[in-house]
Amino acid sequence: MRETVLKVALAGLLHDIGKIAEYAMETEVDQDYLDRNAILFQPVFRGRYTHRHATYTSAFIEWLEKSLPEELNRAQWGLEDTFVKLAAGHHRPETALQWIIAEADRLSAGWDRLTFEKEYNSAIDWRDAPKTRLLSLFERLGFHEKMNRDDFKYVYPLREISPENIFPVEKDGALPKTDEEAKSDYKRLFREFTSAIEKLAHRKENIYLWFDHFESLLGIYLSFVPQARAGMTIPDVSLYDHSRMVAAISSALFLYHTETDSYNVESIKDEKPKKFLFVGGDFYGIQNFIFSEGEAAKYRAKMLRGRSFAISLYCELAADLILRRIGLPSTSMLIMAGGKFILLLPNTESVKNELAKAEEKINRWLLRISLGESCLGISHLESAPEELTRVRFSDLWEELKDRIWLKKFSRFSLFEHGGAVKGYLERFRPLNPPLCPYCGKRPSSERAEKYREKDDRSMCDICRDHIYLGSGITRSDLRVAITSKNADIREVKLLDPIFDEYQVTFTKGSLNDLARDGSLYKYWDVNVDPTQPISKTVTVRFIAGYVPTYREEDMHDKRILSRIKSGEKEDEGIEVGKIKTFEHIAAKALVIDENDKEQGVAALGVLKADVDHLGKLMSCGLSEEEISITRMAALSRQFNLFFTLCLPYLLKNDRRFHDIYTVFAGGDDLFFVGPWNRIIDFASLLNERFISYVCHNPEIHLSAGISLQKPNTPIQRVVDDVEDALSKSKDNGRNSITVFGSTAKWHEFYELMKMKSTLFDWFNRKIVNSAMLFRLNHFIGMVEKERVVCSKGGVRIEDMECLKWRAFFTYVTERNVGSVIKDESVRKEVRNEFLKVAEWLEKYREKLRIPLWGLIYDVRRGGRL
Repeated sequence: MRETVLKVALAGLLHDIGKIAEYAMETEVDQDYLDRNAILFQPVFRGRYTHRHATYTSAFIEWLEKSLPEELNRAQWGLEDTFVKLAAGHHRPETALQWIIAEADRLSAGWDRLTFEKEYNSAIDWRDAPKTRLLSLFERLGFHEKMNRDDFKYVYPLREISPENIFPVEKDGALPKTDEEAKSDYKRLFREFTSAIEKLAHRKENIYLWFDHFESLLGIYLSFVPQARAGMTIPDVSLYDHSRMVAAISSALFLYHTETDSYNVESIKDEKPKKFLFVGGDFYGIQNFIFSEGEAAKYRAKMLRGRSFAISLYCELAADLILRRIGLPSTSMLIMAGGKFILLLPNTESVKNELAKAEEKINRWLLRISLGESCLGISHLESAPEELTRVRFSDLWEELKDRIWLKKFSRFSLFEHGGAVKGYLERFRPLNPPLCPYCGKRPSSERAEKYREKDDRSMCDICRDHIYLGSGITRSDLRVAITSKNADIREVKLLDPIFDEYQVTFTKGSLNDLARDGSLYKYWDVNVDPTQPISKTVTVRFIAGYVPTYREEDMHDKRILSRIKSGEKEDEGIEVGKIKTFEHIAAKALVIDENDKEQGVAALGVLKADVDHLGKLMSCGLSEEEISITRMAALSRQFNLFFTLCLPYLLKNDRRFHDIYTVFAGGDDLFFVGPWNRIIDFASLLNERFISYVCHNPEIHLSAGISLQKPNTPIQRVVDDVEDALSKSKDNGRNSITVFGSTAKWHEFYELMKMKSTLFDWFNRKIVNSAMLFRLNHFIGMVEKERVVCSKGGVRIEDMECLKWRAFFTYVTERNVGSVIKDESVRKEVRNEFLKVAEWLEKYREKLRIPLWGLIYDVRRGGRL
């Protein structure tokens, strides 16, 4: 049974591979082959065969026979059809298994049967199909006016995924002019794709593991290949997203019909029974989990990124545990981002029983390690195939969201898990200290003692595991191996296997022996170097794990060397390649002036940002006629790509941002720490890049908050402050940023940054001095008070002092601006130039603190916040 499920899923992944192969294999496939197979795989419309890509799907599988697992060409592998017929026969289905792929193909696109047969299955390929390029879902998100192909301004180049290629480009000038040019793009992509298939790991050792690697490879190469090219269908869904959804639906349909004794063509075509079970998972207590802190300050950075990575692991492995128990492949996981996931399962009693058992196992472990602060809420919703079609799917999606939200109020059974934690005090041992100082919650562990460094204190197993994860995630030379808990692993591993089921280790080897005996479950490349081509031999997981490390220039950087503890050698404690401390990151906000003195403020900037109204955008951003299950999955994946692939690339490739530390970034939000002035610059670029990423769609935007902190500030204080800043941005109608306690819309923020440049220029030219900058801060207070006074019904005489700020401003300008300039005409000219600050005060009021305080901190002497 398990073999057939994988066979069906893989056929779903490959069913439309002919859409990329037909242009690339024209010289490889002779006309005789096409003629002989057209009758098997291609439908007939108006007396001629259409959908030639179905025959090329067959040709692709046969041509790559030696590069694919041998099971695919074994006649006895799985039930019924040969693999070639199953993958290529969905336009002319005959057997029950072929009908499952055909139904999944239709449901993935959100078509009802009548529309599918009239508009798609009978459609003639559009004459310019080779020139068609993928349009962006972002461009029409939030606009319910009907858009035709010609209304779109952006397309994606036909390239593999990379930090640059994920950005859409303007259609004018980007589309190929001729069929030959268009086909050459397909040929190049196909050549690179097929070459990579040959190098995939574990092809001979474990087909289930190879399946994950292959699905990942499809994502790299097919994410910008348009799935729809026939008729007037809008090509805004990629071949990868469509094929992955077909694999998920096919797997669920097959298991449903085999387990309900309805495995026949008529039952498969019946749209009314509740065949599907949508499962939503939501990790509760993420912030408390990541930012909990004990008294010990050591390992703060490792703990933060280790816990962030742990959240990703817990969610992914929780989904895997459910799928593994039911017998479904990884393609049944439709969405995975930001501590949430959605699975598509068959709606059977056995599946519901396994789901309940898995939820209990997962939460029993999570409640034990978090003492009730974190758990995984799992909700499910039954659905019929007809509800996946356009118009009806929007109601289904809303109901699923409601169930996931309601689950928050009954996260776990209080009868089962409520009350005092049994045996808690009995876990303590005579260690130093008995309570883990890194989390302040769990007892220290004797097992963790052997991993202590000389000056470490005792710690609990979980904190030691998080430190281990936080150390390994930054190693670009290591991959993540996830195995059964009893697998024969010689490398360092977790002390407490996840869910008491999964062991995690970082390794360089291929682990073929573990793959062969089935104990290697996952093998990931998570440390994708954004400056290098993405790895294509194993499964890739994009995780924003960039952290700043000491570079050669840091070995001689006075800002860092002056902060090494007294009594140490100059170079002791720092080493090229070693991760920077928060104190040294804060020091990089300083500059060394011409007198070899430190200028500025050594402080951390903490940035938190997220996509505004993402849930509403996902639910209501597309019209009822456009929304489909595949588009929802594609949107989630594309939002996640911006945070997990684009942002690490920016941090690593722009010298200004080399010292910014990633706490987490994924799903729809981020949390970064860096030198305070570089964080402000990064927030500006972040928003600019996001606007480009979403095709300049005004309905899609970010809100951000920035707080300044000393390097040793307690984590919870840091989190509270930056959350407060982000809340102010949300309260400002969103699409805003809050810095120095002042909130501005993004377009205002860019204008304010120009004002900072102007003020800085005046300061350097000695037109204004530090005292004048502080007076400007006083004027901001007067302007704000004027606004409050003028809005009151009654005004006291003593409150009216602020109303004379304009006259006072002119007086101060005359007395202080340009006072060092001897030429009277020049002095008059710069004073007149400075008077435009009064206009800034009138227009921006307290928002002017953003550029002013930024400049004051930049030029401040003494280096302290």
